[in-house]
This record gives sequence, C-alpha cells and structure tokens, in this order.
Amino acid sequence: DRRARRPPSSRPLPLSSRGLSGAKYLGGVSNGARTVMAGWVDNTAEVTVTAPLPVVWELWQDKARIPNWMPWIHSVEPVPGVPGDTKWLLKTNQFGQDFEFSWVARDLPPVKKEKIHWFSTDGLNNKGAVTFDQRPDGRTVVRMNISYEVPDILVPFGAALSPLVASILQADLERFGTFSSKVVAAMGAGKRR
Repeated sequence: DRRARRPPSSRPLPLSSRGLSGAKYLGGVSNGARTVMAGWVDNTAEVTVTAPLPVVWELWQDKARIPNWMPWIHSVEPVPGVPGDTKWLLKTNQFGQDFEFSWVARDLPPVKKEKIHWFSTDGLNNKGAVTFDQRPDGRTVVRMNISYEVPDILVPFGAALSPLVASILQADLERFGTFSSKVVAAMGAGKRR
C-alpha cells in the first residue's frame, strides 16, 4: 500500500499534549506521529533596571511590545472577544534546528504594580509570573519565573535545555532594562520641549 510507505513529510510536526497544530518542529525528519510533552521545567531570571516602577509596569502591560526585548517571542496578539487572553508565537533556532511554538495565555488578576501572572489555556503548556519591586533609589527589580512542559522533541537536549532557557530569559530582561531606559530618556526629552 503506497499510503503506508509515504516518505516523511517536510511539513512541520505538531507538538502538544493538547493536540495543538500551532506548536511545530520545523527541522529534521518527521515520521508524522504526534508527540506528547515530557516533564515540567522552571526557569527564573532577574534584573534591576533604572526605570521607575510606574514605567516598568506600563511597559509590561502592553504585551504587543514584549517582542522588543524578547526577540524569540515573534508576536503577542489579543484573542478577539476574550479579554485577558493573548496568542503568543515563539520562533527560535536552537541546537541547529528551527522551532516554533504557540499558545494562548490567560492573565490572572494582577497585583497592581507588583505582579502579573498567567497560565496557558491552549498550545504549549506554560505558566509564569513577572514581579516588580521598587527600590528606594528609584530603580526597579524585575523577576520572571516561567514553568513549561518540555515538548518530547526537546527531551534529547535534556540537561542543556534549562540553562539555555535561563540564559535567554536573563538576556531578555537585560534587553528590557535597556529598552525601559530608552523609554525613560524619551519621556524626559518630551518634558523638556
């Protein structure tokens, strides 16, 4: 039977314990089988930025801006008709392969100027929080904790995955520090006009 002996597809292989077609492995050979997720991993990163808490808080509230400091996040878009839900698309090249994952995140009620947090309702299983602490010197400490279920396709990278994600998150928060400093400088320039 010709159908049983089809060559591997060049289309992306869906990845998700939820059967999401939006999470994809974009490289290598696929046997067409659906994969499931492995275990959960936690990663945390922290940075102290020179921007004051109100500015930092507002920047994180505008989720469409997040790809400015998290380049592996390709896009964040509101889900039409579902307040507090956003569709996220992550694209990255790691371990010599292209990967693409998507998910819908539902915001939990924020603790104003202290904490935003979420969990995924569809797609790549994840949850997390970003917390904010105002320091007496006017700087703000930003901490991010993300927990995610590792797709089977990434299990072979085992011990390398968590340190890789931790380093990416740390670099993302450092880029946020630079981004927020530029916003503060632009706000100051606007006040001087």
